[in-house]
Amino acid sequence: MITPAIGTSELYAQLETLIQSDTPTFIHGSPGIGKSYIVNDIAVKNGLDIIDLRLSQLDAVDLRGIPSIEDGLTKWMHPIFLPQKQDSKGILFLDELNSAPLSIQAAIYQLVLDRKIGEYSMPKGWRIVCAGNKIDDKGIVFKLPSPLINRMVHIVLEAKYEDWKVWAIQNGVASSVIGFLGFRPDLLSSEVPSASETNPAFATPRAWSMLSDILAQSQSVDKIHPIIYGCVGYGAGLEFISFVKVYKNLPSIEDILEGKSQIVPQEPSALYALCAALIERYSTHDEAMHLFEYSQNLPIEFTVMLIKDLITKDESISQLESFDAWLEKYHEYII
Repeated sequence: MITPAIGTSELYAQLETLIQSDTPTFIHGSPGIGKSYIVNDIAVKNGLDIIDLRLSQLDAVDLRGIPSIEDGLTKWMHPIFLPQKQDSKGILFLDELNSAPLSIQAAIYQLVLDRKIGEYSMPKGWRIVCAGNKIDDKGIVFKLPSPLINRMVHIVLEAKYEDWKVWAIQNGVASSVIGFLGFRPDLLSSEVPSASETNPAFATPRAWSMLSDILAQSQSVDKIHPIIYGCVGYGAGLEFISFVKVYKNLPSIEDILEGKSQIVPQEPSALYALCAALIERYSTHDEAMHLFEYSQNLPIEFTVMLIKDLITKDESISQLESFDAWLEKYHEYII
């Protein structure tokens, strides 16, 4: 049997429980899907310190520390990067654990189970979260020793478009990227290319975010085809370039937001592009009222998607009377 994976929104909830119960955790997931981001974000939201250790870059002696002689006895000088203040609270994030040499993994045994390494004891207010890539991701990954596996709760994370879209809207990801992945959510993450592929790039949430930043600096997609292929891979890049051409045939976004146009595209790809562009440009409650009216011209699934995305960007629209009227009409379609 295969353990079902969870999305990023579910990971937040599960990690909150594990942190509160002081249970060491290992997050398994492909590269670029947000493992490190989520752990750091949870620390910030809970007012916790965070120490982010990339274990693949350490040697066993880095964790145990170096010996010194005191009163004729050997004393181990523990490293400064481990939590020191006894009254502090935080997350010790052991990233890339299964990419670390076996000597490092062995050194982690005692820290994960007993919160100690040699003479060092971790302050009571600190929690341990580990992360690493999956074995089939073609990265540098070692199978974890069974004693270490049994010291932690294991969670399998995967990229899910609906979770990612919420983050993307709130963080200003390009509407062309959001619209394209709404049309092709299966391309949010793609398989790692085979060794025979000359372009090693592949699609991940991190790669699409990187492409969004590049698009913000480029005047024309037509001039950066190699960069697009180099971000998300050739296959996904080709489809994205074709999708962007749809934008040229969209009705005026400004006219729709101002209530001057009720034109609706017919192609699904154009509808995804249009909804993403409307959310990106939206800024005022007057525009929201026009969108409530305009959305009623769209197919039902796009009507609901547009307004749900609008709430993601601006929760205050739920206080408008026009939203109440819209909700009364479409409430049965909202999941």
